[in-house]
Amino acid sequence: MKTQHARLLLLAVVLASASSAVGQTAAVTSVNAANDGPIVAPDSIASAWGANFSTGTTAGTLTDGSLPSSLAGVQLSLIDNSMANLTPGIYMVSPAQINYYVPANTALGAGTLTVQSMSGNATGPVLVSNVSPGIFTFNGSGTGVPAAQVLTYTPGGQVTNVSPAQSGSSTFAPNPIAIGANQVYIVLYGTGIRRHSLNPVFATINSISVPVPYAGAQSQYPGLDQVNVGPLPTSLTSAGTTNLILTVDGVPANSVQLAIQ
Repeated sequence: MKTQHARLLLLAVVLASASSAVGQTAAVTSVNAANDGPIVAPDSIASAWGANFSTGTTAGTLTDGSLPSSLAGVQLSLIDNSMANLTPGIYMVSPAQINYYVPANTALGAGTLTVQSMSGNATGPVLVSNVSPGIFTFNGSGTGVPAAQVLTYTPGGQVTNVSPAQSGSSTFAPNPIAIGANQVYIVLYGTGIRRHSLNPVFATINSISVPVPYAGAQSQYPGLDQVNVGPLPTSLTSAGTTNLILTVDGVPANSVQLAIQ
């Protein structure tokens, strides 16, 4: 099951990504855009933190499925562990943050990212692993309710598609999910997942194992991954607010929260 719904939601997730700078030891610090983890993966979305990248916030525009290589006077150069010089596409530029696409052919290991901007050049290390699973969340910090969809299939054949966060909630409180006689799936959006091995991707909710029928690329946005979790077992009924934990090739993603009636 693979869905292309909620395009505006997904675009907002990709543009917002991380919400606060992490501790920096270099002029530029690259992290997983979904959860601020210190490792990124090829064919994923990363955030570069620094200072004086630009004077405002500018979002890139997809053209024939590709991101711009230059945006608001900013260009990126990624020298990977094989010494190849790559040009990442740019999702967004702001004074202290750049969201960028890590090219699919980036070699694993230690690399260096250089940001060329109107204020000069700044560099910093990039650590690249085959997978670096991160799940986007509504609050942009990698915690709380995932930026996801709840798909419910009723016995009568009706399908509903709702958010796991309460509508109008400024704190993104979880929206209670009812299972009952329905088949309920959670569609997560993340990054650093698609290059997993042939081993299955695992998900647990409230420490109960839940099937993962799909974990791979979401075809619309470069580096954005989709994970379908479900159907949710009836044993989760009345679990309340609980954690969903995704594990990819033995590497856990950031824990996110759901509320289940």
